[in-house]
Amino acid sequence: MPNLQARPYAALLSPSFLYVAFFSAAIAGLLWAVQPSVSFWSTMAISQIIGFTINLSFVLFGDIAENYMNPYIAPIPIVAIGLAGSLVVAGSLLVGDPWFFFVDEGFSTILFGVFFGIVGFLMFGTRARLQRANDELAQAAIEQERQQALIVNTELRLLQAQIEPHFLFNTLSNIIGLIHKEPDLAEQTLLNLTTLLRSSLDRTRSAETTLAEEIEISRAYLEIQSIRMQGRLSYKIDYDPALKNLPLAPLLVQPLVENAIKHGIDPLEQGGEISISASLEDKCAIIRVADNGRGIDPHKPPSTHSTGLANVRDRLDALYRNNASLKLTENPPSGVLATLTLPLST
Repeated sequence: MPNLQARPYAALLSPSFLYVAFFSAAIAGLLWAVQPSVSFWSTMAISQIIGFTINLSFVLFGDIAENYMNPYIAPIPIVAIGLAGSLVVAGSLLVGDPWFFFVDEGFSTILFGVFFGIVGFLMFGTRARLQRANDELAQAAIEQERQQALIVNTELRLLQAQIEPHFLFNTLSNIIGLIHKEPDLAEQTLLNLTTLLRSSLDRTRSAETTLAEEIEISRAYLEIQSIRMQGRLSYKIDYDPALKNLPLAPLLVQPLVENAIKHGIDPLEQGGEISISASLEDKCAIIRVADNGRGIDPHKPPSTHSTGLANVRDRLDALYRNNASLKLTENPPSGVLATLTLPLST
């Protein structure tokens, strides 16, 4: 049996069984929505075969591929091998023709398989990276003299690699619902989701981004949420062009936006608006995320309103020491104003 501790992709096997099944079922629903003339159970069987075969390919060939090529390129041939093998198996079992899905009639299945194979890699690969980061935290406890530095670096990678599965599944469900009713919105949502997924992968490669890139990611997230909330969410973005290339650690702005939606706007039946702004003030970059939602709960300290906010504060302490801050205040007449203050040089 392969050594599951020896290779990074091995974490995709046992712990991910239910995730693979659920993710493959979501793909089956999307395929069936696009081609309702095809049997739903046939589509479900094909999707499950593709999902588990690609997953198995990462377990069997992940370490081999990483030994011979860049780890960010390695998933491409692995997805191709898994997809080709799964289509041969599906064709043989379902129609008695192993090459059925490689002719014109099955070309759309191949395209969907490639796209969702890559999405699946990003999602399950994220879980593997999170597991590796947790393992590093455990090792840091043994090496006392380097413990603090390892904890900080690992926490940064945890935040950079994180993709929320529920958000991904909900977004895919929204796309399925929009395909026939509003195909243009479905396409736009898929493009925004692709932006988020690509940015998640980029964040694992670099510890630094720019304000413009972080705001563009937040814009894609807001677009997806705006479609999901069906008119209950609006937003506006305005920032000083001089700050466009301001270096930032990833995931400083987006958690503020997510917090504003989750705790401020979404709970209200009428919804609300979120605004993002950035300006230069007293040799500092001031980034503000404001909402007109339900406001701060007077019975809870502001610092406990969100785990995401606590993570942002911890990262500010690690990266900027006492030179940066995050403050939450009331935003009259209603809502919350999150103010991020960053030095222009660190």
